[in-house]
Amino acid sequence: MALFVVLIFLLLLFLLLRMLYDYVWDKGLSTRISFEEEYLTEGERSHLREVVVNDKLLPLPVVEIDFHMDKRLQFSDGQNNSVSDRTYRRDVFALGIRQKITRTLEFKCVGRGYFRIDEASVNAQDLFLTRKYGKNLPQNTDFYVLPRPVSAHEVKIPYSQIMGELISRKKIYDDPFEFAGLREYTRNDPMKYINWKATARAGKLLVNLHESTLSQKVIFLLDMEGAGVQQADLLNEAGVRLVCTLCSRLLYEGIEVGVFSNGRDVLTGKAFSLPQAAGAQSELFLKKALARVEAQNNLAPITAFFPWEEKRENTLFVLVSRRQEPKLSGEFSLFIGKGKGIWLIPYRGEKKSGLLRDNMDTLWIEI
Repeated sequence: MALFVVLIFLLLLFLLLRMLYDYVWDKGLSTRISFEEEYLTEGERSHLREVVVNDKLLPLPVVEIDFHMDKRLQFSDGQNNSVSDRTYRRDVFALGIRQKITRTLEFKCVGRGYFRIDEASVNAQDLFLTRKYGKNLPQNTDFYVLPRPVSAHEVKIPYSQIMGELISRKKIYDDPFEFAGLREYTRNDPMKYINWKATARAGKLLVNLHESTLSQKVIFLLDMEGAGVQQADLLNEAGVRLVCTLCSRLLYEGIEVGVFSNGRDVLTGKAFSLPQAAGAQSELFLKKALARVEAQNNLAPITAFFPWEEKRENTLFVLVSRRQEPKLSGEFSLFIGKGKGIWLIPYRGEKKSGLLRDNMDTLWIEI
């Protein structure tokens, strides 16, 4: 009889606890997934932090946290992952009463991009492992992997070509905000450059020297058509890195840059467009923007995104495309008109003929 009473009591306790879990399993249960850094560069390593909290008087013996990450962020442990275009990550926790667990996951940035986690799936079981519960919890964390800089020997020739073209087409002028020193006045110096205080001290006319800058603008036309084929992916990525590295150097030299592409901006869903960036302080902004450019198949041709509104006399246009097609060469030449442009071709294998035009320089960059 006593055994029967004990069994009845245990059954009622079991039913009561199960009913209690049905109603309050997710009360006080939270999870937060966050990237430790805002951005890094291709090839570097970072960490993702998972924080799971059970803030109630009922334990949760099994809690699974599931979320998706892009395969370009590669977890170091190699566990609990299923990989397709995205990594499906599953981590299991055992949470006691009013317990908080923090877990740090290392990953490697194997490809550039913009990555965001908006949601995590939480699945739990009751104390007796007889019932499963689940819900989705919103997350709000993002991360940039910036394009890897191109090595000095790879970028030297196109950079020298661009600078040479800028200097030949536009005279260097003095930047009135960059003071470089003093020298004696000559008849050809503007009166506004005379430093009257220094002149009074020295007893002779002295003028200010200014650092020189270039007044031109360089616009890059980045072709991102083609994806999923190893060589196309390789050459498109090389093009992004080349544009990023050249833009960084030009910004450092005080030259304004812009980038137009047929590739999709993953944030806006539209063709990528950065009409202008100026000053070294714009470098990070530009790198983050280029991290978001996505290559795709069947994109509109890059010629559809040529910025016809830009003034030809003040702008040097640089086309970056792996597609060695005479038609593209002819359309770029037509766009340049009486000016002069540069076509940078990342390539592997052979150099195709029929691409040269009088009003543009064509440079092959072997990858």
